[in-house]
Amino acid sequence: MYFFISFFDIIFVSENFRGGSMQVYFLKASWALTSVIFLSCTRVPIEMGKIENFRIERVTTESICCSIDIPITNHSLFPFTVEKGELSAYFENERIGSAHIIETVRIASWGTKTYPIRLRLMLENPETSAHMAVNALMGRRSTYFIRGTVDARSIMFQRKITIERTIVK
Repeated sequence: MYFFISFFDIIFVSENFRGGSMQVYFLKASWALTSVIFLSCTRVPIEMGKIENFRIERVTTESICCSIDIPITNHSLFPFTVEKGELSAYFENERIGSAHIIETVRIASWGTKTYPIRLRLMLENPETSAHMAVNALMGRRSTYFIRGTVDARSIMFQRKITIERTIVK
């Protein structure tokens, strides 16, 4: 919002400096750019809601590919891109492996949208993984956790987003 007011000020409210120097225009433009940068830094840029959908797409002996739908709100003027992160997966409070983002997620600016995020879970704990598979085959309700951080990049910023989400299936 402030960016647009400053931009309006630069373009239209130059009556006092009609035919003015480039230095005045440069100062106004730099003030507008500085305002945008500080405005983007002061807000919480990204908020994640509850997981709306959880789908298991492929299961192998080494990994599980799954997809989750999660609403994400971006309060920043800039869109963000999430490509990688350091995530761990847990089953009933026991670590079963590391999770990796399969596809890049592009988060639009100024708004809330539900994004599908595809993950590959690399299984590292065979005993707990087998217990998880048995529960899934028997239709028991189980609790899964995803914890860690992901790197979100925009044109000017890079942020680490902490993720700690529970999936009850």
